Parts: sequence; structure tokens; C-alpha cells
Amino acid sequence: MNTEWRKRAFEGFERATELPMLALSLAIIPLLVVPWVVNLPSTLDTTFVVLDWSIWAAFALELVVKTYLVEQRRDYLVRHWFDVVIVAVPFLRPLRVVRSARALRVLRLTRVGAFGVRGGVTLRTLMGRHGLQYSLLIGLVLFLASAGAVTWLERDSGGPIGDFGTALWWAVSTVTTVGYGDAYPVTPEGKGVAAFLMLVGIILFSVVTANVAALLVESEMKEEDTTMADLVTEMRHLREELAALRAEGGRLN
Repeated sequence: MNTEWRKRAFEGFERATELPMLALSLAIIPLLVVPWVVNLPSTLDTTFVVLDWSIWAAFALELVVKTYLVEQRRDYLVRHWFDVVIVAVPFLRPLRVVRSARALRVLRLTRVGAFGVRGGVTLRTLMGRHGLQYSLLIGLVLFLASAGAVTWLERDSGGPIGDFGTALWWAVSTVTTVGYGDAYPVTPEGKGVAAFLMLVGIILFSVVTANVAALLVESEMKEEDTTMADLVTEMRHLREELAALRAEGGRLN
């Protein structure tokens, strides 16, 4: 099979599955953790199991397709060991050696870790394309600085924010523009910090939204470029065939 075709097919498949697989890798983490810490009704537990295996099937299919398309398969599997763990670990459940509760917990933790690594790698790749990691880093610094400033400003004010833990909870509800309402600054300075953190949250949300939109547009443009290249190649072949037919007609005349 043509090496160039394999490369283009791999890149196209990776672009098409990047965002959906990122969403699945993040969504399955609570599906694995919640049944571990909460006693679920049997019907809901069955739903979790079905979703778990459905997501596993999606990752298994992705790994099979990518391994088939890539040239250096062994190197690819070594570099993407977390994908191998995601697909392989569920097959260890029926083995007698992992029937103990402790072994099952280890397997569950291994799966959670593998999905976390997969999501982190994909997210880092996506952010690195548009410099989003710098915006998020600046946002994190401002978030922690705001929580620390409010702790200092509100500590002796008699308001609901009296320690750094409460200030962190307030900062989370403020930067996400949720405004839970159980913790809030009462001093003028603290309210000024709150207004600043609200603006930070709005700006970060706008930056993330713009980057996701840019990623989707970039993916569509790459697909269009590939289609145009194929069209140009096809037109070149048609011109060559037309020239050959004209030359043949000239010889007959």
C-alpha cells in the first residue's frame, strides 16, 4: 500500500477523531470513579457498564485503525502505551489472578490513569497548536492570586470568607461565573478583586471558545485543501487524456 496514502489517511483519521476521543477519555473517568465510591442502583449500574464498554469499543476501534495505517507499528504502540492499556486492561477482569477486590481496584485505577494520560496528551497537543496553554497558565496564576488576596482582605472582616480554602471555593464559583452565593467578599477591596476575577473568567471562556472554533475551522480547511489537491490531480489526468485523444485523432486524419 502507498506510504503517502497511509500517511494522509492516518492524519485525516486522527483529525476526525481527536476531539470526540478527547471528550470520551474525559467522560469515562467519572464513569469509572463514581461506582467505586457510591452504591448505585442496579439499573444505573448496568447503564454505567454499558457506557463503559461502548467507550472501550470506540478506543479499541481507533487503536486498530491507527495501528493498521501507521508504518512503524511497534514504535507507535510503544509511544502510545496508554492506548494499549485502555484496550487491554478490561480483558484481564475474567482472569483468576485479578478476582480479588484489591486487584480489581488496581485495575480500575490503572484504567483511570490511562484515560487521564490520554486526555492530557491530546489536550496538550490541541492547546500547543494555538498557544492556549499560556493563556490557561496566566489564568491559573491570576486565579490563585485572587484567592490569596481575598483571603488576606477578608480575614478580619466578619464575612463568610475567613480562610484560604473558602477563598478557593469562592474563586471557583466566581471565575466560572456561577456565583454560588455561600461565600462572597464584603470589603470594598475584596469586591474589587471579585470584579477583576469575573473579567478573568469571561476572558478565559472567550479564549477557549475561540481556540476550539479555530481548531474546527482549521480541520475543515485541511479537508478542503486535500479535496482541492485531489481535484487538481484529476484535472491534470483529464488534460493528459484529452491531449492523447487529440493526437490520436490527428494521426487518423
